[in-house]
Amino acid sequence: MRKMISAILICLIIVTALSGCKGKQADYLKIIDAYIDGFSSLYDQGNEYTELGLQLQADYSYGWAAASISSMRYCIDCLLYLEGEGDSLEDLVGERPGNWDEIAAQNYASPYPYFFEGLVYNSQGKNEDAKKCYEKALVNPKFSAENDKSLLILDILSASELKSVKTKLTMLEDKIYEVYNPDKSTYPRSHMNYSDKYLRTLAKETLTANEYDYREALRHYEAALAVNPFEGDNFVGCALMNIYLGEVDQTFFYVNEGLFVDPEHEGLNKIAELLNQEGGQ
Repeated sequence: MRKMISAILICLIIVTALSGCKGKQADYLKIIDAYIDGFSSLYDQGNEYTELGLQLQADYSYGWAAASISSMRYCIDCLLYLEGEGDSLEDLVGERPGNWDEIAAQNYASPYPYFFEGLVYNSQGKNEDAKKCYEKALVNPKFSAENDKSLLILDILSASELKSVKTKLTMLEDKIYEVYNPDKSTYPRSHMNYSDKYLRTLAKETLTANEYDYREALRHYEAALAVNPFEGDNFVGCALMNIYLGEVDQTFFYVNEGLFVDPEHEGLNKIAELLNQEGGQ
């Protein structure tokens, strides 16, 4: 906990420290470019999964890239508006995603929507709100306070520099959304949603409270699968709930997809054996 508090304080004061480093902004812009390249590699990974016919894994990669890129771009829109650009924030955002919850829902595995939301609050002087967002980003093990704090340089860039970064982001956004059309998620945003284990626990708690509430349990299992489509247990949960709901085609889908990525998974193989036995009767 002490380490987390220290990291939060670093996030809250780092912009002030950086403001005296205007001469080094070119170096920081290179760091931002490196992050954009990293997010772009997730898009490339999504394309590779698509070519292999692994659509769940492709959507995971595209969604991770989209949540990260769109949150950075929306952060820049907010910063530009605070600098007096545009008649309204909506004018700057245009037809692009402009809601933190909507952006985050594209893949809750990404910690960056919370981080960039915190940065905007920090820029507005809303330190308590910023702290809460930074805390939520820090819970996610994919977030590194030591390395990711360099992104706070966005808050001291000039309007022209922000616009330059935004241009790069929107180009990548366009590429992602050409191949990725996410469903509107109704699953509530939470800083713990990065963890498929946590989401599976919610599913089990749902069934403990009501053993026949398969639909709600399935909702949690599907959320777990979205943030980790490489774990056989998530496919098992989705398959079992669909068995109980009488959704045979969906059951076969989850079993087949799960065995492709985790062919030795005991639970998936047991369900596959059961389905084959019933099919042979």
